[in-house]
Amino acid sequence: MEFVNIILLISVSQGFLFGFAILFSPYFRSSTNKYLGYSILILAFLMFNVYLDALNIYEQYPKFLVLYDIEWIFLFPVFFFVYILKSIDHEFIVERKWNWLYIPFMFSVILNVVYNLEHIYKWEIFFLSDETLMYKWAFDVQEFGYYSYNFVIAIWAYNILKHKKNTNQIKGKWLKKLCVYEVSLVTCWVLIDIADMIFDIGYDVGISIICTITSFFIFWIVYNGVYSLKISNFKNSDVNLNKDTLEVKNLKVSISEHSFSRNNIYFQKLEDLLEKDYIYRNPNLNQEMVAETLNISSGYLSQIVNDVARKNFTAYINSYRVNEVKEMILNEEFDKYSLLSIGLEAGFKAKSTFYTSFKKETGLTPNQFKIDHKKVQFF
Repeated sequence: MEFVNIILLISVSQGFLFGFAILFSPYFRSSTNKYLGYSILILAFLMFNVYLDALNIYEQYPKFLVLYDIEWIFLFPVFFFVYILKSIDHEFIVERKWNWLYIPFMFSVILNVVYNLEHIYKWEIFFLSDETLMYKWAFDVQEFGYYSYNFVIAIWAYNILKHKKNTNQIKGKWLKKLCVYEVSLVTCWVLIDIADMIFDIGYDVGISIICTITSFFIFWIVYNGVYSLKISNFKNSDVNLNKDTLEVKNLKVSISEHSFSRNNIYFQKLEDLLEKDYIYRNPNLNQEMVAETLNISSGYLSQIVNDVARKNFTAYINSYRVNEVKEMILNEEFDKYSLLSIGLEAGFKAKSTFYTSFKKETGLTPNQFKIDHKKVQFF
């Protein structure tokens, strides 16, 4: 049993480490990748529950048993499915029709909470003569569902990818592999359960095999997906991926050689946000907020701005603020405004940042710029 606990602990640690890395890493963090992170965290949490059960924690504290009984596995295919569809901008996600996919999980939550309230907390909720039979049917449905649901969702996702046109070839191949590996993972779970029922292989052996397979699945996602995750953030950008750039090493070389241009779709969207929506006027604007709006990672946005504008993100945003300040200084309607008020109006958060950025962009302080302009007007 100690060997099983070690395997569980390794698998749980790996799952939480990789899951949180995807969620909080500046390079991979995006509204799409977070669902892949959620999927990995759900697998880690499931194994963590098994680990706690192996330590007899739930026997010592039965009131927490509901956390073990709820079939969290119903969330895995949902997060997985949403990641797939968001990666290809499928209309099913745009129209937010996917929320009903949580119904099986909500069924499991209600079923197990009610059951635990009655049998652990001794609350009398139902007063039916065939209550035992009702619970048996409900739990049978749940047991059948947590296997079949994973199969159905994975096959559905694969079918969508198969018929989806205009999808990046590398990204499509990566997503299809994910579907196949998910089906393989669930198949292994089913076969191990069947083997246990027929041959009585034992709890320890079954759990060890399941955790090893799940751990391998997580490791495969991270090891093979790091490159593919980068690709998923590129979406339909103008990065040319030929055979020579399919390797990570060559991709890094192409990026370092300024592979992005002003024609990049995300840079154009960024310019629209700045020039039409004036987002730079928000003093609290940051790189993460803009990346989330563009549905790309913060790291990828930083690379685009650095390559195209040859500035970091903050300096690039401040350049728009400086241009607006210059326009307001040249506008007679703002003659009664103080220079600091104009700077704050343009989106600068502090006086020091305003003066430093303005001089860096123009070579003059705001006051010198104003004086020089009036001299020009005078003459």
